[in-house]
Amino acid sequence: MQVVLLANVKNVGRIGDLADVADGYARNHLIPQNLASLASPSIMRSVEFQRKLERNREIQEQIEAEVIARGLQGATVVIPAAVGAENRIHGQITNQQIADAILEQLDLEIDRHKIEIDQPIRTLGITMLPVRITRGLEASISVEIIDAEEYAAAQAAEAEAAAKAEAEAKAAAEAEAEEAGDGGQQDGEEGDREEELPDTAEL
Repeated sequence: MQVVLLANVKNVGRIGDLADVADGYARNHLIPQNLASLASPSIMRSVEFQRKLERNREIQEQIEAEVIARGLQGATVVIPAAVGAENRIHGQITNQQIADAILEQLDLEIDRHKIEIDQPIRTLGITMLPVRITRGLEASISVEIIDAEEYAAAQAAEAEAAAKAEAEAKAAAEAEAEEAGDGGQQDGEEGDREEELPDTAEL
């Protein structure tokens, strides 16, 4: 059955999309919950229906924008950079680099053009930047620029410490298992010896 979506539906599509779905899924889920409508020619030509789609799009976009704003507000992203003399970085940090860091570290996708950099970022440290998500909705995010070499060294040290801790935990678990096995074997041997002792009542 072909339907037109009235809301964003995971694994199906976004508002206004035409989608081919199973009849039962459409009749029992999508249509009763006002998530979709039958894609008849009359419906698709209806001016009122198109207005409804547009209103639904605006509502959905506002909801998504508010989720992004909450995720960004007060957050910090870290960007390693190659450093030269006087802690000045080679080149400058771009809004694309910041957008990439936001996606990687906060799992939020932002159009780079919405990140406003008033003054070029060319030194190490923390800079507060506004992100204009939609008209009338803005969030502030901290961007920390750190020495790439120091960052790589810190990452390597963390990885080494994690590997060491994992190895120690594994060794401790193996030792505990071995000790438990030895204890069970000793208990069995003692039981065998008890069975071999003669009954004093029979002597």
